[in-house]
Amino acid sequence: MSEENTSSADCTLCHKLSWWRRAIRPGLQLKFTCLVVGLALAVGMVVGSVTADHASLIVRRIQTDHCRQEAALLAYKASDEYDLGAESLRALASRFMKSKSLLFVSFMDAQGRRITSVESQKHEHQHAVTEGVTPGTTIGQPIRMTMADVEEDYLDVTFPIQSATWDEGDRDASNSETAGQLIGYVRIGYSLEQTLAEVKAASELLSGIAILIVCLTVPLAYLLVLRLLRPLAALTRSISMFADGNLDARCHAGGGDEIGELAGAYNEMADRLQQKHLEITELNSYLEQRVQERTRQLQELASRDPLTGLYNRRHFNEVLARRFSESKRYGSSLACVMIDLDKFKAVNDTFGHQRGDEILKLAATTIEQELRSSDVAARFGGDEFVVLMPQAESQQAKGFARRIGQRFADMIAIQYPDCPVGFSVGYASLSDLSSDDPDELVRLADLSLYEAKRDDKKTAPQGAHPAA
Repeated sequence: MSEENTSSADCTLCHKLSWWRRAIRPGLQLKFTCLVVGLALAVGMVVGSVTADHASLIVRRIQTDHCRQEAALLAYKASDEYDLGAESLRALASRFMKSKSLLFVSFMDAQGRRITSVESQKHEHQHAVTEGVTPGTTIGQPIRMTMADVEEDYLDVTFPIQSATWDEGDRDASNSETAGQLIGYVRIGYSLEQTLAEVKAASELLSGIAILIVCLTVPLAYLLVLRLLRPLAALTRSISMFADGNLDARCHAGGGDEIGELAGAYNEMADRLQQKHLEITELNSYLEQRVQERTRQLQELASRDPLTGLYNRRHFNEVLARRFSESKRYGSSLACVMIDLDKFKAVNDTFGHQRGDEILKLAATTIEQELRSSDVAARFGGDEFVVLMPQAESQQAKGFARRIGQRFADMIAIQYPDCPVGFSVGYASLSDLSSDDPDELVRLADLSLYEAKRDDKKTAPQGAHPAA
């Protein structure tokens, strides 16, 4: 696998790991969901506990009232049959126990002595009904008792039996004296099994409803929180895209809540940053352009002679090496022309250096006027100049030397007729070389220049070609 493919695979793996870390981290959605579910459970538990306590109190009160009503009804019935004896009371008790949740019924006389009792099968295997009034109780007030073997609660109440009261038209003097007097007691045991079973069933139903509510609360809370946090997720994505370089990323989460205000603040911030980025980019582009221009200017200044404006010797050597290599590679011609001012020292000594500088500038202007677009002219020394002519042979160089010599003589005659100064010119071409050294071309042109000076041909420039 190549290094580029390996880097791409590593980048993909990093993106996947980053996605999984974001997916499994406890974000606001999970936290808010847990908070909502926790609050719902807490409220449900508190409400359920309070409801259960109140329901228990209500059930106990209803059980107590019902037990007391049963005892009162049985006492009322017994008042009519009390004088008929134990068998009649026993039959009455049996009738009540067939349809009521009674564990036992016991009838006693006014002194608390038992007359007769009837017990259900569930109570018979426990123990016989105790003699007398229920221990530790108040007449007419049920108390809660427990059967030890089966651990079942029941209510035990003792209720007074009074003699029957008669209507005023039916009673006489003999029975009116005994009406409403205490003639005995009835004691009953009221089973709580059915009531507790109903309460248990109701509790289980409520528990099932509570579990169902919790099961529904979790996904509903998740969806609710997801909907509430959706603008925040959109804002997070926009910020992430903006951080990755997408400066056009904006969040359009609506609403007038805090998240909407935050999204609006982000959009405003992003607009300002994008505007600043554009300004900085334009400024950087402008500065880069200015730097490039300055660099070109500095390079140009560094390659130019400050007096004449021609290229300096260093730049000429760079161009010479480049053009020489191209000519050798493509088999093209190349010529070099060396130019020297005659009697220039006499001009400086007679007229001063300022006049000498003017003569040098005039010589440079004369040379530039005769250059082709591909030619390169440079100041080689104090009063020496050099011209490199690509695609030129010795004949083109000779013609160039004749033209600049004549033009310079004309310009001197017009501007400085009192200055006896002129050109000496030498030239050489690539065909004259015997080596692959570019400096050899300049050396041959320089030798040609000195031959011209020796022949004392100041105004009629000519080329000399020393033998190899």
